[in-house]
This record gives sequence, C-alpha cells and structure tokens, in this order.
Amino acid sequence: MLKHLMIEEMVALVAPWIEDAQRRRLFLSIPEIAGLHDKVAEVHGAVLAVRPSKASVSAGMTALNDELAKVDERHDHLAKAVSYGIDAHREHCLAEEPPDVGRAEACDQAQARLFPTGLAIIKASPTAESGNTARIARLLDEEPSIAALLKAIPGPGKTTLLHTVQRWIASGKELSAIEHKRDALAAKEKTAPVVNATILAARNQWLRVVSAVLSNLEISSAPAEAVETIRGPIQKASERARRRYANSKAGGAGAEGPRQPAAAGEGSAAGDAAPGVRAPVG
Repeated sequence: MLKHLMIEEMVALVAPWIEDAQRRRLFLSIPEIAGLHDKVAEVHGAVLAVRPSKASVSAGMTALNDELAKVDERHDHLAKAVSYGIDAHREHCLAEEPPDVGRAEACDQAQARLFPTGLAIIKASPTAESGNTARIARLLDEEPSIAALLKAIPGPGKTTLLHTVQRWIASGKELSAIEHKRDALAAKEKTAPVVNATILAARNQWLRVVSAVLSNLEISSAPAEAVETIRGPIQKASERARRRYANSKAGGAGAEGPRQPAAAGEGSAAGDAAPGVRAPVG
C-alpha cells in the first residue's frame, strides 16, 4: 500500500517522471495524466526537501511506532468487522420469509452514515482515522436509532455489533494518544514540530497526487505498455512496502524501521484516490 512507502522510496519512484527525459515524455503523452505533471513535480520537490537525515531513531520513538502499527491494524480490523457485520445482517433480513425490507433499508442507512466513503478510511492516516471515530461517537449520540440497530445485531460471544463499534471508537482514541506522544517525544529530541508538520504535509500531498495518477491510468486509453511503464514501479514498490509492514508486525522487531505518518487516500490504483487533486480525464 502507498501509505507504507518511506520518504526515500517516494523520492526514487517519482524522480524518473521528472528527471528522466524519456519517461517524462511518456508521462506527458498519456492524456489522462498529462495535466497532473506539474503537481507531480511539485510534490516530488516537497518530499525531496523533507527527506529524513541518516540519524538513528531513538528506542522510545521506535517503541511508539511499533505501538501505533499494532493499534492501527486493530482499528482497521474493527472497522471491517462493523461494515461486514451490517452487510451480513442486511442479507439475513432479506433472506427472511417474507423479507424484512424495512430493516434491510435501516442497515443501508446505518452503513451510509458510518461509512460515507466505504472502507476507504482504513487507508487513511492515524490522525484521520482517530478523527473519524470521534465523528462516529458523536453520531451514535445524535442518532440513537443507529446505536439501537447495532445493539440488535449479534457480535462475537455474547456481545453485539455496538460493542464492536465501541471498541473501534476506543482504538481511534488510542491512535490519537500515540500520535500526541510521538509529537511530544519528537519535540523533546529536538525535532521541531514545524518539521514534523512539513513532512506530514509533503507525504499527504504526494500520496494524493500519485493516487490520482494511478486512478486516471485505470481509465486511460493509452497503450498498455505505456501505462505499465508508468504504473508498474509504483505498484511493485507499494506491494513490497505492504509486505515489509506486515512482516514488521509479525516479526516483532521487524525489518521496516520507523513507520512514518501516513495520509488519507492511500493504497494502490483506483482504490487509492483521494479528493482534491485528480485532474479531469476527459
């Protein structure tokens, strides 16, 4: 997934689109993405400017990075459990004799309110994920009918889907707390907060722009070889980063090193697209 790429990888992956004359011409020859080239150059310069130094990361920061990865994974599984749980209950309602259409529609409404962009939220940054779970906590207070529906849907053991949602909200609070600890530690280690904000902003914009490029390539009429030449290296690096991230969690110490802040709208191909940067493709 794009969100697991490190800054150095981001720099290396996009550099050919800017610095290699042949690759740059190829990029500009594809109508669906040519209009994004200026944005690509802009975000490339931004990540180039914030590349981390070779200084080692403290043990404390490494521990927080590991904890963040663990909680982030739990958050994602809980989000999927809620979404799939509502969908499963909807199908059970429609399978009844006669079908309980009213309750199935209630499931559709709850799904739309809890997941207005589907499961794209699990590809967002920890900050965005925690903000979203805070929104859901408010939603349950403001619309008790949704909480009532969730409470009526069975969960693991003797619990209900409402309990799963509450765990999901709690995981968002944990993500926010860990992020604050990381910021505080970074400041203590004389890493200026403004630098952290700059790095996060550069990553966010790079992820949005590159996601837009990949999305537009999905609907491009350009020759398959040209599309693959632009898209292939990104997808391969993204898959390597995904495996590295998974291995780091499975193996404890892991091979990835510090997990850098991720941003909303990340992943691969069309599923990575984020609002705000995609150029017209017509």
